[in-house]
Amino acid sequence: MRIFAEKELRDYLDGLLRGLQQTIHSEDKNRLLNVNETEYIEYLVSKNTIEPITLYRENLHVSDRESDVRVGNHAFEYGLHPSDMIKRQIVCYHLPYSGNTMLLSLSPSSRILWYTEVNIDNNEISFNIVNWNDDIEAIKREANKILDNINTQSQNSTNEVNQYNSRLKQQVQDVFIARKQEHLKQSNILESLGVPFKKKGEVPETFSIPVKRKTPIIKKPQSSSVPYVPEPTLDDETYMQILKVCYDAGVEIERHPSIYKGKDEETLRDHFLMILAPHFESVTGETFNKQGKTDILIRYEGANVFVGECKFWGGVKVHHKTIEQLLGYLTWRDSKSAILYFISNKQLDSVLKQIENTTQEHPCYIKYEGAKSRGWYSFKFHLSDDETRGVSLTVLCFHFPEV
Repeated sequence: MRIFAEKELRDYLDGLLRGLQQTIHSEDKNRLLNVNETEYIEYLVSKNTIEPITLYRENLHVSDRESDVRVGNHAFEYGLHPSDMIKRQIVCYHLPYSGNTMLLSLSPSSRILWYTEVNIDNNEISFNIVNWNDDIEAIKREANKILDNINTQSQNSTNEVNQYNSRLKQQVQDVFIARKQEHLKQSNILESLGVPFKKKGEVPETFSIPVKRKTPIIKKPQSSSVPYVPEPTLDDETYMQILKVCYDAGVEIERHPSIYKGKDEETLRDHFLMILAPHFESVTGETFNKQGKTDILIRYEGANVFVGECKFWGGVKVHHKTIEQLLGYLTWRDSKSAILYFISNKQLDSVLKQIENTTQEHPCYIKYEGAKSRGWYSFKFHLSDDETRGVSLTVLCFHFPEV
């Protein structure tokens, strides 16, 4: 095989993307509409992520054999015709590697004009050098030149593959969302998907503080082919606006101990509710409600589309219990939720690390989506009784130490 020179890497990557698009477009309509979006996208990304080539030159080793070779350009040295055969020692270099073997045959877009014949077997690249004159240094020079060129081409390949991998998730999301919306438009139900929720234009912005990681293949998520029924969902933009108002308000309260000192969860919850209510309204007339002592709810047609839980931090076990309680409040697909933690511990960082590192231990956890800011952590979960129904869960942490 001509290493890094058989076909174009660009064509291979483009083919993968076309295959991805075909996979999504060939999915049964109702299965696509019912599937857990986060899990399905993660499945396709994981399945189509390419592991680049890694060379292990430190584990390079050699073997040899004696074989008949055509003298070619060395005919004069042996007084033979170029087409004559002669027995010589063949030194075989073995270079271990890991990654997608297909890449070794593909030429990267940025490349050097060079190739050599190699054999690929058992995660080793092997090439031969004929010992013509027992010149050890000449053999070394030729081998090093080949190894250096392989390394250069491999790095060029890796750069191109990394670019493909970095863009893959967004491309899958774009195709998935476009196909899903196409189905919804065809069914004339697009307008039924979002809770008619809008931000009040006349309310000024409050607390406008600048808000200063080898992936395994996962199983294809289960989905139902029963007819899709549209469900209300709070749009992502409004969800983020709600979270920002809560976060900014909490940060401001942190600066004024007189507001939180000696207050219980219900009283603190009412502070956030008071700030949230004037910022948002629903065209149905429904807005933020309170249920029990610590909940902030947005309801639509009798069901919750947003639930916020206000709690003093009580450790990991209580954290998991709070998540379970929160999930129990929700029934719709793509529901939105938040936990607002009031942390009275003197040391805040240890609590933040616990939240960031132990939330994944919950049985309904899907993925960690990162930290938007210190004390702002985003996760994806699914409902306890239905893995196809994803839930966005954001944990907001505020330091209200006992002083």
